[in-house]
Amino acid sequence: MSKAVKRKIVLSLMLALPIFLAVSCFLYPPEIRYSSFLVPNLDQNDTLYQIDDDTGAVMYDLGGSSIVVKYMYENELNDLFPDESAQGLYSTNPYTYGNWIDPDLGYTPNRFTVFNVSIINRTFAKMKLDQTEAVLVTDLGEKYNSYTVSIAAAKYGNSFEDYYKSVLGQSGNEWFRYEWRLGMVRGKNYGLDELIFRGDSYEGLIAFDPLRPEVKRIRLTLNDIVYRFDAFNRPADVQTVSFNFDRKIDKREVTREMRIAELEREKVRIGMTGPTHMVGNRVNDTARNARAIDTALETNVQMMEKCFIDRFRRGEVDPGNMEISFTIEPDGSVSSQNVLDVLGINSENFMNCILDVIKVMQFNEIVDMPTEGTNIVKGPAIAVNVSYPLTFTVFTEE
Repeated sequence: MSKAVKRKIVLSLMLALPIFLAVSCFLYPPEIRYSSFLVPNLDQNDTLYQIDDDTGAVMYDLGGSSIVVKYMYENELNDLFPDESAQGLYSTNPYTYGNWIDPDLGYTPNRFTVFNVSIINRTFAKMKLDQTEAVLVTDLGEKYNSYTVSIAAAKYGNSFEDYYKSVLGQSGNEWFRYEWRLGMVRGKNYGLDELIFRGDSYEGLIAFDPLRPEVKRIRLTLNDIVYRFDAFNRPADVQTVSFNFDRKIDKREVTREMRIAELEREKVRIGMTGPTHMVGNRVNDTARNARAIDTALETNVQMMEKCFIDRFRRGEVDPGNMEISFTIEPDGSVSSQNVLDVLGINSENFMNCILDVIKVMQFNEIVDMPTEGTNIVKGPAIAVNVSYPLTFTVFTEE
């Protein structure tokens, strides 16, 4: 090869390298850590407000009783529903996207803007907050109304029922996730018509739409908090209380070193709730009861964890649920292992790995027993069919 040809090849490679790097960045964009949150901003001269330094909550003194508002960070909302927040695209946390990352943005955006609101009644006969009248106003002049659980209760059109119907798919799993989310919201959202009597307290979540990126400051206003009622149980004295917050945005690119350190701390937790179905087991036979099944699976849990975590770190499997079935032969060996159902998990390779673990499990041998006499276990030794659900979640070891 002549020097001129070599020079042309080198020059071509030098010209192609920037293009290659640009295409690589386009196809494999960097992972971004994005955090948008609110911090209280108080008028130092207003002694009715105080900040709890430990929790970041703002407390307003209303005649000796307290109205407490705390902005809920995304990780705090995920901690309320840890299993439901660790299933990637199929996460069912009703207030967040869980650990799903938007492929277009490269990070997990806020689904809602959420506050935990508490009323601690120390002084009045009874108090009441109508959460549907809570309003969030931004420095851009935008006004957001709060979300109720049901469409019927939404005075201003915002409800979780309507929101999740709008993103509902057609599959049975989608309807399951819809009902599951609404059930969780009913348990956490601030309730309607809640009366707080003297000596009692009440708290719940109040959610609004996510903030636009340009927003720098917001004001949360709780309108018409009733603290006295007349003889006919009508509101007599009301108070409107506002809370100011500054918006903070932290956006960082994840380096290779950061990701490696995090991967080393990521662990998998396997939930085992016991067999849901057993056919063929003999009464009082401890070799084939639920505890014997649990023990065999627990003995092999490290192998199942390895099946999951190795593939999870390579991005090949998502957290989720699976139900397996297998048959225990009289000699204690396992046959006919299958996957009955999955939710969230999307890797056939991973499922086959779990089935390989199940295949090598070994139980105690059982033998035929007389059907008469004083023996506790009676009947022939036959194969036992088992159905068993497993839940795979990921957590970070501190």
